Amino acid sequence: MAESFLDAIRREVGRFQNRGFLEAVMAVAALAAMADDEYGIAEKYRAEELLSEIPVFDVFDLSEAMEILDEDVHALRTDHPAAVRNLEARVQAFANVPDKARTLLRTAHAIITCDGDITTAERTEFERLARLLKQDIAALALG
Repeated sequence: MAESFLDAIRREVGRFQNRGFLEAVMAVAALAAMADDEYGIAEKYRAEELLSEIPVFDVFDLSEAMEILDEDVHALRTDHPAAVRNLEARVQAFANVPDKARTLLRTAHAIITCDGDITTAERTEFERLARLLKQDIAALALG
């Protein structure tokens, strides 16, 4: 009984500590996915795949994370300027944390390249996110 209680505490602490980063990952995924105004099944599946590969998110239910992404995409569709400001703030919070900033930019890269067709708008958004995160895009060229 004590073991499961401690596991529950660890899980809740993990959720608390990583919630902001999860929200930043979903924000960057939404910004990247909507760069060309098209959010398709390829982007959604790639986001799900990324989340399942990042161990820090084991404490979250995948459906909870995908709900955040869906809400972010909806916000971009309904009030784009306000949504961009909100999402940028969530992303920029990790600009001075190099490992997390790099992970966020890699997330954008994975979302943008998932359908094999990189548009000018997606390239521009990727470069903007790299500047926002203070990352050099040379290591993650879009091709």
